[in-house]
Parts: sequence; C-alpha cells; structure tokens
Amino acid sequence: MSAIQMRKLKELFLRKDKQDPGDEGPGNIYVYKSKEEISTIIVTTLGVDPDLLEEIIVTTKRKLSGKSDRLIYLTDNSDFTIFRRHGVIFEYLPPLVEQRLHAADMPWQAYLREHWGLLLAKWRPRRVLAYGTTIDSFLAAAPTASVRNAPDMPRS
Repeated sequence: MSAIQMRKLKELFLRKDKQDPGDEGPGNIYVYKSKEEISTIIVTTLGVDPDLLEEIIVTTKRKLSGKSDRLIYLTDNSDFTIFRRHGVIFEYLPPLVEQRLHAADMPWQAYLREHWGLLLAKWRPRRVLAYGTTIDSFLAAAPTASVRNAPDMPRS
C-alpha cells in the first residue's frame, strides 16, 4: 500500500461518525466509528456523614472510573454542592428523617421502591456499590403507607 493510500485510509477512519455533505449520493458507502458500550456503576451514599462524601467521590472516581465506566451517585443528602463541585452525576432520595416527618402525607415505601425501579431501568447498572446504608435497608426502613382520616365534613 502506498503512502497516499495509507493517508487516505487513515483520514477515512479519523473522520469518526461525521459525514461530508459533499459526498452524499445514492451509491456512496460511509464508515461510522462504533461507540464503546458504557458500563454504569451506581454508588449509594445513603446515610453517609456528609464530611465523608468527598473522600468517597474521589476514591470511587480514581479506582472505578475507566474509559467506558459511568459512575452514578445515589444520595439522601440534600446539599448537592460536593457532587456539583466534582462534576459527577447524582440522584436524590429523601432521607429517613424527611420521610418520617411527612409519613402521613406520602406512601414512602411504595414511592421509593418504584423510584428505585425507575433508576435501575434508567441507568441499567452493571454493579451497585453501597457506602453507608444499603438500598435494601433504606427501602425497608421507609414508613409504610398510613391511612389518613378524612377531614371532618358536615353531613347534610
């Protein structure tokens, strides 16, 4: 293969998935670079002391984050500053204290189980790594549905 042919072949593969609009035609063949499959790892930090979150993020990013890995942090800490500062993806679940405070207004166990199912469907993690309370313990500790009394209404 000549040097010119090698250069043209190299240019063809380096174009990645861009098409040259000038080359459009019914018989033209385009080469697209395949994207690597992304592997997702959910890192739960439920019930973790907020002072330890930075260490967890730094450690997991250093040890787990490969070229094709995506880390998703699941937290019950309403201060998202640390996650934003590190530029990581995170999801939030209300902490047990908030759940208990509003137990009469919300069927927490059902809501959290459904939300967890949606997160699993959304991210399709290869692995779930738990710091602090495990997701199963967190879901089990949620207040169960309670029947509220209807407000007193005058009878006619």
